[in-house]
Amino acid sequence: MAAVSVPLRRAWIALIGLHLALLAYAFPLDVVFGDGPFGGSDYQTHYQHTHTLLQARTELGQAWVYDPNLLAGHPSGLIFDVDNKLHFGWCAALVRLGVPLPIAFNLFTLAAGLLAPVMLWLAARLLGMQAAARAAVFGLGVLVWNFDPTTRFCWGGGMISFAAAAPLCVLLVALLHRLLADGRRAHALALVVLLPLALRLHVWSFAVLVAPLTGLYLRACRKLPVRTHMVVWTAAALGLLVNLDWLLPALAHRGLIVPSAAFGQATPQFLIYDFLEQLVDTRITGIVVQRTLLRGLVLLAAAATWWMWRRARDPRSGAGGLTLVWLVGLTYCGALVPGVQATEPYRFAVPMVLWAAVLAGPWLVTAATGLRGLSGAARGAVALLLLLLVPRVYQQVAPFIPELSPMPPPSGPAARMMFHGRMAAVSEDFAAVREWLQAQPDTGRVLVQHAPLGEYLRWASDRPVLGGFHDRRMIFQDADLFFFPPEDPRYDAGLAAYLERYNVAYVVMSYPHVPVIERRSDLLAPAGIQGG
Repeated sequence: MAAVSVPLRRAWIALIGLHLALLAYAFPLDVVFGDGPFGGSDYQTHYQHTHTLLQARTELGQAWVYDPNLLAGHPSGLIFDVDNKLHFGWCAALVRLGVPLPIAFNLFTLAAGLLAPVMLWLAARLLGMQAAARAAVFGLGVLVWNFDPTTRFCWGGGMISFAAAAPLCVLLVALLHRLLADGRRAHALALVVLLPLALRLHVWSFAVLVAPLTGLYLRACRKLPVRTHMVVWTAAALGLLVNLDWLLPALAHRGLIVPSAAFGQATPQFLIYDFLEQLVDTRITGIVVQRTLLRGLVLLAAAATWWMWRRARDPRSGAGGLTLVWLVGLTYCGALVPGVQATEPYRFAVPMVLWAAVLAGPWLVTAATGLRGLSGAARGAVALLLLLLVPRVYQQVAPFIPELSPMPPPSGPAARMMFHGRMAAVSEDFAAVREWLQAQPDTGRVLVQHAPLGEYLRWASDRPVLGGFHDRRMIFQDADLFFFPPEDPRYDAGLAAYLERYNVAYVVMSYPHVPVIERRSDLLAPAGIQGG
């Protein structure tokens, strides 16, 4: 093994230190090891799934159950939580070992953040990159994981299973490329283990991997030995097998599914909007400040590496280009394909930018090496250009470390979601509502406007809740008044019938309010303001 040079060793120390410092900043230990889950909106949904299903499995021993306390009845563990299976299994295993459920739940996100840049480094290693390029990939992985807006929105807001699956999918593409080239037993074993793991981790890992893995396999299949064919098909079969426990019930009850394409439907012009850092529609890109300078630079560097490889007839250009084009296409054109719309395709910006970070490493090293040969005047010009980039770098980082801004932190739940700083516990406002509800007579259901609050009240109280995540893609969502658009007659003339049909005893409203409901003093009486 070649000795690591002193400058490279120092670079590694700095990069690992940066990674651990950003982890320590994002995950305060008192929150990770607190008495509740992270407070992000989707974290409430996934924790409610986990809490309810663990209780049901303990008491009833069933893989999925009908929950009468959510909506007017809702199946827990069936269809809607197919993106929570490995996270649930992680929690169930740690709870059996004596770890409190909230801590087990939070540790999953911490582990995902710790491992993400390591997986990119492993992918670079599998692609045969030199030591300096692997270090660059690790560093880019740290930066992208923390400062790419879509990536940060996913793990900061609670889409943690997809965020965790994205770097694993990147690793799998590199792994298959190496297996098809070398046929080593260690790579075969890794593929057989990691491909089922990725598909179990999040259902849309299939969409990320299907074209790159199929393309690599078909390109090489005529030259492969029988043993490698068997490994590939074994991995694919196991990927299906380990998901049959939820896939078979989902297929059996597919009549409960209501197709939806409400979120993440980015079209090609969003590639331009992202380049211009314009927040156009939060239903597509999420409630987050669009700071995409890093994404653009990484994509350009990835394209430069691919061009270098292609000119040199490097076999890695096939895997690199195919995967990059596939992920860019999914992200910005997926909404144009009817079947792909259901995946909320803008989410694929996460594996896209992570794969680009892997490809970017060799070009960055080449560019840095080239700078050494510049004259003094040219180096000065480069230094000036880098200095001019400092304000843009600050703009990229500040939304995710709000303490760097001289302005006071934003107020209001929507404004706070735009700026993802440290992971926080569940809002005290939520606890205030729960305590108030627990003190009221249990005479009917609780209709909740704010989706995360509805999920929280389902797991944190014993009251039957109409609310939670509104677009559940199942027929049961019709019981949730706030699933429907504001012009729906249920808010106006049909409100009395709705309240009676679902035996609503309490209505919990949040900002922004729905005036047509608040004017109905003939049906509703004010009960005060709890928390914010």
